[in-house]
Amino acid sequence: MFKSILVPVDVAHRSSWEHALPQALELAAAAKGTVTIMTVIRDMKIMFEGVYFTFQVEQMLEGAQSKLSAIISEQAKDGVKITSEVRIGSIGREILSVAKDRTIDLILMASHRPEMRDYLIGPNASFVAQHADCSVLVLRHQ
Repeated sequence: MFKSILVPVDVAHRSSWEHALPQALELAAAAKGTVTIMTVIRDMKIMFEGVYFTFQVEQMLEGAQSKLSAIISEQAKDGVKITSEVRIGSIGREILSVAKDRTIDLILMASHRPEMRDYLIGPNASFVAQHADCSVLVLRHQ
């Protein structure tokens, strides 16, 4: 059983959590475990948006945390502890970093059928699956 589950999401895309998070909550409930939901603000996004000042970065972090809190309140399940984390950096590397820092047993990621607009999720899921020290489940919803 998996007692500590990590669900990386893109707060801008509902499809990254609408099926993955309920699955993670179900697994955690069965094992009396916890779920950590996380998102990553890409360092490239900060550069492209011209964010250089500390308060601008803090605003981005607070906005992402607020969106995670809304997702948690929408999806919360009795008896399952849900924590959240926002990181800045490379998506794959930050997912692996959180998994290591929190001693995660399972990383549960959503994926889609590859299309041009979904191109970025493929390499991230692949990177995490190849380099994680724990089990990785890439959930595909049709």
